Amino acid sequence: MKSLFLAFAMMLGVAVSATAQMKDSQSERMGSLDPSPERVEAMTRQMSSQLKLSEAQVVRLRAVNKIKLARVDEIKWDYYQDPATRNSKMMELEAQYESECGRILTPTQLSMLQEENKRDAVPTSPTTNDGGVG
Repeated sequence: MKSLFLAFAMMLGVAVSATAQMKDSQSERMGSLDPSPERVEAMTRQMSSQLKLSEAQVVRLRAVNKIKLARVDEIKWDYYQDPATRNSKMMELEAQYESECGRILTPTQLSMLQEENKRDAVPTSPTTNDGGVG
């Protein structure tokens, strides 16, 4: 009886320790890996107005946008100390995203999206030096 009680106590101790370690490893991650529905909806709505999407395209893109935003957040979190790897993963994710969009959008819509992404990627230089030093 005594050995049974000791075995049970040891198993309980191991289980509690394992649970504590799992909680500790999860505390390093963000609270929720899912992006907010507002972010997903705003991104999809913007794309819908720019690209003149059909309702079926909006539904399919909403799911793709949710996955993309979740992966962006995950990459930013996982590689915050390694900018080179983070940029590489972001470029890989963008290529996958464009591939998925290619399955949903028409060729015209896809080219409009790519032009918009290029425009967003190129930083604009200030035309004046108003309010600057020197």
